[in-house]
Amino acid sequence: MIKIGTILRLASCLLLLASCYTPRYMYSPSAQNVPAFEKKNDSKLSFNLSTNFSKKDNNNGVVKNYGHGIDLHAAYALTDHFAVQTNFYRRTEKNNGDFNSLNLDSSVINYTRTMFEGGIGYYHTISHRSQTFFQVFAGIGFGKFDFTDIGRDQNNIFHDNYHQAAVTKLFVQPAFIIKTKKLFTASLSSRFSLLYFHNIQTNYNATELDNYKLDSLTYRPRLFWEPAGIYSIGFKKLPGIQVEVQASMSWLVSKLFIDYRSFNFSIGLMADLPKMLKKNR
Repeated sequence: MIKIGTILRLASCLLLLASCYTPRYMYSPSAQNVPAFEKKNDSKLSFNLSTNFSKKDNNNGVVKNYGHGIDLHAAYALTDHFAVQTNFYRRTEKNNGDFNSLNLDSSVINYTRTMFEGGIGYYHTISHRSQTFFQVFAGIGFGKFDFTDIGRDQNNIFHDNYHQAAVTKLFVQPAFIIKTKKLFTASLSSRFSLLYFHNIQTNYNATELDNYKLDSLTYRPRLFWEPAGIYSIGFKKLPGIQVEVQASMSWLVSKLFIDYRSFNFSIGLMADLPKMLKKNR
């Protein structure tokens, strides 16, 4: 029989190994562009500040994990049913290794992500009385996800590593939208994002790539399901201007694993330029 002491030692070893793993995040979700179009020539231009929020070390109050950035959205209704959109996404992020008596990972990982997207969509009025609409957009994006990894290993040897990957993204984004008195809009979106990682450049060795779950990035694309709630409110005295708030989650659907951030919150201003110009006239 296996002794209790042996089981405890094995459990301690497993806990130690788990505590020594610091993730290298290969994806961070963006804010979603969900224009609440009703008719031809409706437009949207928005600027959002986005965050994953921050986490501080309980001992010294130093910020050890954060993700901040901007999302720029534009969209235009070509007809009473078809529209186009374009998006820009940028993030700067950081996470630290847990350097303590059990975990000797002193790495500081800094990330930069950028991506441009374009898409075409269809929208349709479900109910004029309740101001309910359905839309679906599909598109493609091209970007670059880079990070640096600086620190010391368990032998106190300094390391300075980098990892760069080009990213191609395909997305499908259905959404339901409800308007209230044309001042408040609530949207429920369900985006599916398929990410292809390619043209990878790094100075990690094969063992490090395996340890950090980075060796299989180019094997197959990764599919994410990203539900989001988007809310906007307008002002009677400022037609065409709205404040937009949204929160979204991201779940990896693919079997092949990568580390990723699972939450995004954003707040910003949204403008319908034709409506603003019409009011001014």
